[in-house]
Amino acid sequence: MVRIVRDQEKQKKKSGRPPQLRIEDQILLTLQYLREYRTYYHIGIEK
Repeated sequence: MVRIVRDQEKQKKKSGRPPQLRIEDQILLTLQYLREYRTYYHIGIEK
């Protein structure tokens, strides 16, 4: 999954600020959100 997302990121035209989270962390947060329907407040507390 990480490889697929990295490949897609390389193909994107970059503009704006770079992401603060690694791709692995972005995927983890997305999967947590989709699985448990947590709010971003609850996800942020775990860091």
